Amino acid sequence: MDDVLDAAPCGFLSFADDGTIVMVNATLSRMLGYARAELEGRHLESVLPVPTRIFYHTHFFPLVRLHGTVEEIYLTLRSKGGEDVHVLANAARRERDGAVVNDCVFIQIRQRHRYEAEILQAKKAAEEANRAKSKFLSMMSHDLRTPLSAVTGYADILSMGIRGPVNDAQREGLRRIKDASQYLLGLLNDILDIARLDSGQVHVRVEPVPVHAALARAEELVLLRLQEAGLEYGRDGCGPETRVRADPERLQQILLNLLTNAIKFTPRGGRVSVTCKSAGDRTLVRVSDTGRGIPDDHIARIFDPFVQVDRHQNEPSQQGVGLGLAISRDLARAMDGDLTVESTVGQGSAFTLTLPSA
Repeated sequence: MDDVLDAAPCGFLSFADDGTIVMVNATLSRMLGYARAELEGRHLESVLPVPTRIFYHTHFFPLVRLHGTVEEIYLTLRSKGGEDVHVLANAARRERDGAVVNDCVFIQIRQRHRYEAEILQAKKAAEEANRAKSKFLSMMSHDLRTPLSAVTGYADILSMGIRGPVNDAQREGLRRIKDASQYLLGLLNDILDIARLDSGQVHVRVEPVPVHAALARAEELVLLRLQEAGLEYGRDGCGPETRVRADPERLQQILLNLLTNAIKFTPRGGRVSVTCKSAGDRTLVRVSDTGRGIPDDHIARIFDPFVQVDRHQNEPSQQGVGLGLAISRDLARAMDGDLTVESTVGQGSAFTLTLPSA
């Protein structure tokens, strides 16, 4: 048995309950730079650095005594020359020659620390890059909002004829300028929301909110789009008694995003509908459409920022940057809710907003 242990590629050590080393194999002796005679009879703490000694007394040995075995415990041993030797330890408590001993097998870990350092460095670089990205998006958005607001304001002034008469063709051109400016402002607001969500700066004010009130405000904003798109619209089960715990403004924002998306991807003659129902202590608000649907391979990514489904099939007026759904789900989760989707290609999609009932 001694020959087998000495030939093993892993270190072996057996110690008594008082910490006395009663047996080591040749592999562990070489690993720590000791002769076998130097280790046997010594206290186990003599080959443990101070942090590992504390861990030995508070965790390792109590676990061995309580459970009889421990598996894959990360330990640091101390060599004769004072170097740290990192090992993965397995231990079993058994009786041998009339005495209780604790047998340990040590597998040396040579690359783990280098990999851990690389992972930590990569994680730190990613966090710094994410902070830089959020700061850049926030600064860029703020800097662009001011001139865009000025463009919109001057277009209004010119349309009113304050700087001189304006004919119908010029008024139509000014309207298009204003529409484009407002569209860009909407995109910048989305980018600002994503930057704030990433940095954890979005705070929600949760209170009891009637769903029909938030839905009515969102409907007012999309009514003209529904008419222009030639779509039917219906609402079911979202009466005054349906209340959720949410931030009123954020709830309206989510509903507006869902309705806008449904209109965007539903062909003329289709239908958009909203239904509300209770499920235990939760309320489900479901926005459905009869649009083109979402392919299965896109479902998993539909809530990722800057992802759009079949963007090349959209009309220019329907283009966006793919932030609405990402923002909506993050806001829903910030209010202890969630946003999910079910879809069938060629039949339509249904987005379900789940929030705590009030």
